[in-house]
Amino acid sequence: MTLSDASGLLNTSDFPLVCLNPNQMVPGYATNWKGEMTALLERGTPFALIYPPAPEEDHEDRKERGLWLKTNREPLSRLCRVMILIEPDAIRRSALEKMFPGTERAFGVPQMATATKTEAEILARHALASR
Repeated sequence: MTLSDASGLLNTSDFPLVCLNPNQMVPGYATNWKGEMTALLERGTPFALIYPPAPEEDHEDRKERGLWLKTNREPLSRLCRVMILIEPDAIRRSALEKMFPGTERAFGVPQMATATKTEAEILARHALASR
């Protein structure tokens, strides 16, 4: 599978910033997500993942995606400098931040949450420059 510049699940048009396209997160999306993530890792170039607010994720997709993240922990932790979730709601953002230590251990990638895409892009560029 190849990466999309803007029409797939992972928008790479501003690479090394990679932004999830929430409009493509329909039930069953995990298979395409895994293919695009594998292609992203095969590039061998450091990147940052930005996750904008998205619809509630199907349980099977979440499970499949989580398994891929654990299975690919080593190359992901080597190439993905940060995963940033955009959450405009301060209470939800705080709840996400409390979960980050566990997910960082599981996936090997630093995680952050911001209120806006602009903040996410600033943090992502900083993470890319500092490692």
